[in-house]
Amino acid sequence: MNERWLERLEMLLVRFSYLGMGADIPSQSINELWSIYLYLSRLAEG
Repeated sequence: MNERWLERLEMLLVRFSYLGMGADIPSQSINELWSIYLYLSRLAEG
């Protein structure tokens, strides 16, 4: 599996830390993390 999206997810979580998602990340499944990544990526695109 390509791990680059996980690295980008970490950057997006820092960028959007005001959303408070960072604390829940360790308890999320890989599918949930992917959904969060897609959501934050869309936010970043504007």
